[in-house]
Amino acid sequence: MMTRLTYLLISMPSRSRDDALSEVIGFILILALIAALASLYLTYVVPAQGREGEIKHMAGINDQFLGYKTAIDSLWINDQTNVPISRTFTLGTITGTTQGSFVVPIFQPYPSSGSMVVNGRGETITINADALVQGFPGSAMPDLDPVYYRPNHIYIQLMTTNTSKGGGITLKPNYGNWTISLNLTRFITPDQEATQSGVKPFPTPTSASSSISWTEFQTWINSNLNNVGGWISSLNASISSSSNTSSYITMTMTKNNNLVFSELPIVKNAQNNVWYTIDVVDSSYGIENELVYPFSISISNATSNWIAYRYPVSVGYVPKQITQSHQMGSLEFLSNNKYWIQQNYYYQQGGVFLAQPNDGMVTKVLPLISITNQTGIPTVRIVDITVKGSGNIGGTSPVQVISRLDTVPQNIFNGYTLAKGIPNAKNVTVTLTLQDTATAQMWNQTFAGIKSTAGGQSWIINTQNGKLATLTIDPIPSSPDYDIILDYSQVNMSVELQPVAI
Repeated sequence: MMTRLTYLLISMPSRSRDDALSEVIGFILILALIAALASLYLTYVVPAQGREGEIKHMAGINDQFLGYKTAIDSLWINDQTNVPISRTFTLGTITGTTQGSFVVPIFQPYPSSGSMVVNGRGETITINADALVQGFPGSAMPDLDPVYYRPNHIYIQLMTTNTSKGGGITLKPNYGNWTISLNLTRFITPDQEATQSGVKPFPTPTSASSSISWTEFQTWINSNLNNVGGWISSLNASISSSSNTSSYITMTMTKNNNLVFSELPIVKNAQNNVWYTIDVVDSSYGIENELVYPFSISISNATSNWIAYRYPVSVGYVPKQITQSHQMGSLEFLSNNKYWIQQNYYYQQGGVFLAQPNDGMVTKVLPLISITNQTGIPTVRIVDITVKGSGNIGGTSPVQVISRLDTVPQNIFNGYTLAKGIPNAKNVTVTLTLQDTATAQMWNQTFAGIKSTAGGQSWIINTQNGKLATLTIDPIPSSPDYDIILDYSQVNMSVELQPVAI
């Protein structure tokens, strides 16, 4: 029995066991397919989504730096000191772009982060100029033909060899409807007062109801005040006999063919053979609003041999070899991307720069150094923006950058005041000491771009030597003349960082 039963069991069909095996294999195949699809998703889709999010984030950082640069420019252009402005920078990728198609965290791109740093670079700028600065008594002859914009001074010297005679000079611009006359005028001061002892009392009515007739009034005037023999006659006699006379240099001004003032005394007790210095754009004369630039002044000498003048004169300006050096400062974003190349943006000297570690650097916006050559006179304008402060905030949350202008001194160069409105420099050199050779090469290319915008003039030279990048402007080397207009502004800016919770 046992043998037959065993035979029957062995010989039974195995369909039920085969069906179970096929279900297991099918389930395993489905898992393998899901794993393969998940692997492909993790390998290709998640990095692509993360890369797209980081690219958009970097584009946003670029726009935020450009907006920051524009906001700072609006402050210094309008001279808005101690007015804080706030800009928000997003350090990490935006939340919406880090979500995958599934809710499982493994199928989501890992969000990137970043850091904002104030003054993390430690680079310096040095500006050298052979310049013309304000100073008395002065030893340099300025070029006032023409005057290009609002000058500090326009000095003229006047001298007479004969104070007993009048006369003077007349100044007139080729643009602008105004004239100034400087004349020698004698003022006579009586050395004694005319007595009024001969003046009779004013006639009074005999009664309250009566009045003085017109005839009585005329009689009193003729006998007491007129030149016949009264007080006026006595006064004229006193003046005529006076020896106390003084010579003055006076100014007469007209604007738009209207007389503003006449014979205004500006120099008292003028002497023979003495040069007197007069600043015709002194604010007390009120001519500054009538100046139309550029203009030249023509002088007509109304008198001949006893009036002399000098224009221009070596008064009020001193030649000076001056150097100014300081740290530039910077506001910098450092990326920490997971799927895209690293891109570090920074703001410095009014420009915006992009550095890709191990992949080069590029200038996004030129710094605030410009060279123009209008009317044949090179003009070098430097807005030297110095970032002060410190701070470092990292993470994925936004950060608020608060900036304010502390001071914006105009044409104050290492304590000296540059001459304004006229050529005031023989040469200008800008040298940057940078943190590495790659940055120096980038700045050298930036200087080349500044040269290109100036027409590629041969007297503009940009060089790079190791960590140094140099821009030199020297139109006529070894020339004794001041042939550059240097316009320099130093913008001192404070920056602080504050985290923003989200």
